[in-house]
Amino acid sequence: MDLVINKDSQEPIYNQIYFQITSQILNHSLKAGEQLPTIRSIANELRISVIPVKMAWESLEKNGFILTKTGKGTFIADITSDRRDFHKSKEAEKLAEQACRKAKELGLTEDEFIQLIKEKYTFNPVLQGSPTEQNL
Repeated sequence: MDLVINKDSQEPIYNQIYFQITSQILNHSLKAGEQLPTIRSIANELRISVIPVKMAWESLEKNGFILTKTGKGTFIADITSDRRDFHKSKEAEKLAEQACRKAKELGLTEDEFIQLIKEKYTFNPVLQGSPTEQNL
């Protein structure tokens, strides 16, 4: 499991953890049944308090991404393909909203923004592989 925390980000640390783990689950980097490290070990590794990790775990469990088995640990939940598609769609929608908001702040017209998106999506070498080959 790869987690990178940006302490300078406007995004709260627990959200950064939550979205990175959900992305890794949705793109199959983390598989159903795989055991996650303990909250304390992740906090130590990231050099942060256990509180944001615990908050992320609570959200992940509430939304059905992970399961905690008392005395055994925390595991990636088995997510149906329909549910996986739903979450991917929601994540993409959120990213699109953020990108649109930023494009408007920068003064781009709708046509300029759409053209830019098409160019980046089509010609960006980083995006040449399929989404499951990338870290989203």
